[in-house]
Amino acid sequence: MKANKSIINFHNTFPELASQHSSQIQEVVAVIFPFLADAPAEEHPFKLNDIVKTGNQYGIVTTLNKTEKPVTITWDESPGEDSFSWTYNLDEIRALTISLVPQFIPKKTAGQLPACTTIVLANSEKIQFSNATRFKVESLSEHHILISSLDQSYLFPINLFPSYPTSCTIDIPAPQQLKDARCLSVNELRIRAKTHLALEVPDNFLEFVIPVQKQQLKEKLARQLSEENYELLDFDIAWEEAWKQQLENLTKKQGFYGFREGDCILQHREGVQRMGRVQHLNVEEPRPFHIQWNSAELQSYSLTELKGLGIARIEPVKLSPNVAYQISEDGSYFTAWIGFRTKALAKAWLIPVKKLVGHLSHLIDCQISELQHTGYKYEYAVECPRHKTLNKRLEALGKVAELDLEKMPFRR
Repeated sequence: MKANKSIINFHNTFPELASQHSSQIQEVVAVIFPFLADAPAEEHPFKLNDIVKTGNQYGIVTTLNKTEKPVTITWDESPGEDSFSWTYNLDEIRALTISLVPQFIPKKTAGQLPACTTIVLANSEKIQFSNATRFKVESLSEHHILISSLDQSYLFPINLFPSYPTSCTIDIPAPQQLKDARCLSVNELRIRAKTHLALEVPDNFLEFVIPVQKQQLKEKLARQLSEENYELLDFDIAWEEAWKQQLENLTKKQGFYGFREGDCILQHREGVQRMGRVQHLNVEEPRPFHIQWNSAELQSYSLTELKGLGIARIEPVKLSPNVAYQISEDGSYFTAWIGFRTKALAKAWLIPVKKLVGHLSHLIDCQISELQHTGYKYEYAVECPRHKTLNKRLEALGKVAELDLEKMPFRR
């Protein structure tokens, strides 16, 4: 066995204890048993199964990975709250002041050396603890830990220490200490608010969001932060930013009454027809639907106004990689496209496709992806459908979708 022969100067490591313990200190230079695993690479601020805390909430690190939010913490139950797990990125860990609960605290931690622990001292003497042996932590530095057990003291390099804690005395802060604690910053309050809303807001929240619910959620967060120090103005700023972002995220994810930002819009009423796009949705405004018409005019509407003015969403549908169409909710607007990979294929299929769907436009060169409806560079638009009813038009398009438009048509 190769023992670590470096000399540890106890007087330099723990000078405050040197005078009273130096005659009893046994310097450990190697651990034969139990076998110690190599220390993991420091990719995260914590290790798996570490105990952590924030405020008076305690939890355990249950997952570590290399994703955008690499740390998963399962928080303990608290009065009125069940245990739950949440993932964090490193910025959130710092802002929420999530810190490691020390395993060994001098004068407070008791622990146990596993049965059959075998160590090598600086004088080359080997010592084996046949049974599990209790100890108390006397002192701790960055590189060494001093324990006392069986009227003897042992100085271990911290990276060789084979033990685990069994109990610890915790000092409860005095009220004045809590009062003097630093205030939460706006950024920390913002992260707290975002986390709170992510947990509290249901998926269908946009359907019934009203000012009173916003206030109720804000008051609940304030109660959760009742033991924290912060400025009320900072809290209001952080809350409004988190609330606005939460609504924007939900709107982009779910839409609002079937509308999403970027949707094509058609107004068809009393002979008037115009098209546009949903530019923005703001669910807190009386007129939440902001529409940019093709004439460059920007207008806002309520849901009632949309229905009354005949403004509806145009649904894009792809029947196959080569066939796509757009249709309004009431079926009054219908346009279809057939796309081709090359000009040669488009020209070869012109007559067979025309016989099925009706008159086609000239071949449209869609080199820019924004102009493409099918995803292909060359497209025909169905300008004058062969059939009058929508069902017949869709049936004809379905037949075109069944054709292999990636190959030349079969000629007899």
